[in-house]
Amino acid sequence: MSSEKDEFLDSIDPLERSKLLKVMNGTFENLDRELVDELVEIEGFFYEEDEEAINFESHKNSMILEYINKCEVPEEFDLEESVFDLSRKIVHFIFRNGIIEDMHAGKFGYDEFLKIPENTPPEAISQLSNIDMMALNKYMMDRVGYILHLIQNAEYTKLHYILDQEKYNGDDWDRPDIEKIEKDTEDLIVIEFSDLKDNDYNI
Repeated sequence: MSSEKDEFLDSIDPLERSKLLKVMNGTFENLDRELVDELVEIEGFFYEEDEEAINFESHKNSMILEYINKCEVPEEFDLEESVFDLSRKIVHFIFRNGIIEDMHAGKFGYDEFLKIPENTPPEAISQLSNIDMMALNKYMMDRVGYILHLIQNAEYTKLHYILDQEKYNGDDWDRPDIEKIEKDTEDLIVIEFSDLKDNDYNI
């Protein structure tokens, strides 16, 4: 699948790619601006009604989380479902669909180690059992969900507190490769919206 993806991306004219990304980035910016406008209107409405009775920051954060989840400004939404959906998507993006999947993949499962034929190459054997994967997924979901929960409820000091506990951990790690992830994201945009070139880039 990766080779097919690379072949498709290589076949796209660089100028066409540039035009498409410019249009899509403009579209994303317009959608973000609509959300900001909506939040400004809501804030004004709330403070006119009863400034002390409403936690606007919490409501605003809830709307932002739901917007990130569904790319729409909701009138009504289920906060618990929104946090669950976002947690699941974030965990897959930063963890489950990455290198951990390569470690878990293999022709022979770690759970059946004793049944693996002799001379089987190591790369054909899963390094993690299904139980290991479930435990790791649960661990990630719980913590990502908790961070989103704190943001949604505007508990910024508590969020600072839990993150501050890790301030010295990993300070010798490599910096995040933002350019690589941005390139990967642009590739996804090009693949998903490449058919727009036949429509003169009208969104």
